[in-house]
Amino acid sequence: MLSLCGRLRVVFCAILLIPLFFSLAYAGGESGWLTREYLTGNWFGFRDKLADSGITFASSYVVDILNNPVGGKRENRVRYDSSLGLDLNADLGKLMDFEGWQFHIAGVYRQGRNLSKDIGNRFVVSSIYGSEQFRLYSLYLDKALMDGRLSFRFGRLGAGDDFASSPLYWNFVNNAIDGNPISIPINIPFTAYPTATWAALVKYKITPEVLSKTGIYNGDDRVGDNKYHGMDFSFRSDKGVMLLQEFSYLLNQAEGSRGLPGNYKIGGIYDTGKFEDFYKDENGNSAAVTGLPKRKHRGTYGFYLHGDQMVYREGGQDSKQGLTVFTVFTFAPPDVNEFSFFVDGGLVYTGLIPKRDKDVTSLGFAYGKWSEDLANYQNDSGQDPQKFEVMMELNYKFMVSPCLYLQPVTQYIFNPGGARNIDDALVVGTRVGVIF
Repeated sequence: MLSLCGRLRVVFCAILLIPLFFSLAYAGGESGWLTREYLTGNWFGFRDKLADSGITFASSYVVDILNNPVGGKRENRVRYDSSLGLDLNADLGKLMDFEGWQFHIAGVYRQGRNLSKDIGNRFVVSSIYGSEQFRLYSLYLDKALMDGRLSFRFGRLGAGDDFASSPLYWNFVNNAIDGNPISIPINIPFTAYPTATWAALVKYKITPEVLSKTGIYNGDDRVGDNKYHGMDFSFRSDKGVMLLQEFSYLLNQAEGSRGLPGNYKIGGIYDTGKFEDFYKDENGNSAAVTGLPKRKHRGTYGFYLHGDQMVYREGGQDSKQGLTVFTVFTFAPPDVNEFSFFVDGGLVYTGLIPKRDKDVTSLGFAYGKWSEDLANYQNDSGQDPQKFEVMMELNYKFMVSPCLYLQPVTQYIFNPGGARNIDDALVVGTRVGVIF
């Protein structure tokens, strides 16, 4: 007998494979796959009929194949990992006359191995590594009010979907940039794909240019454990809660704006949970020297700043071709946060090569400074103290079709692991993505 998770895995794969089978069996019945928005096509019109009734599907499969020909703890290893996702959204206004309400559920199936374990670096070279299993991700209801200016969402949410995020980050392969600035989920139980927790979120567009987001999330760091497959629905109040607030300024994005668009954000995080001091014992001395239990703290916090700006545009005011620059800074106190300072940034050019208007060229970097308190503890205990790690990435996303891309990538890792005892590493490989 299959377990509950085993049965869910079978259902999940069947949902994906059935439309794929029919699509391939009827290859001549729709436009060629090189022009399709979805690899599986329109399911003989059934996809449009579902959308008209309020049900939409989204599914993607991403594969990373990476190699470190030079550097790291174990040189010249090849590693593969993949992520298969499925999202279903139901417009309850169309389905049940619940105007403004949406229901959303998402799952993911991941497998593979982590090349960063062979390198020994902290900024994982493949952002789709983690939670190698089938698991439930998000499960929530969403309500829009005031012509969409105000919305609230509650259920199983990932904080990384709405805070410290940007579509620009998705152009990268390294997890230091792709998804969210990696210092935030390293420092605190900040849930990000593919882990969600009980939460509530309110978005309010104060003006056409100013957006506020406020969220409260359960601070339990165990909900992501693989043994739960994303289905630990308990709420452990003793683990505290995480409060987030973000303000965004949406430059030149209101209707009729003619200038180059930009996004500027400031965010704050406060977690009410318990955290262990890196350096001090319960009397305020070096725990490495005294051997006494480390001091416990109630709560910690952090801040982040994000800015992105298109600086050159090809074509008219609605064109997405051109060059955009971005940068992110994060700050957190060094007593309980592994990365007290982190910065990443880069350049993203859409349509750099003539007649390849949808292709994306991306150059990015990330720098993380380890907590000085942690470094002092490591030094007192005879370890090599961790100082900093730097990652640089260059990639080119070749859009074979609207539903398929190839993304050759090169990364260079300076000072892997931060302690100067591992050789710098070169990473080369490719990402392949398919939208079903």
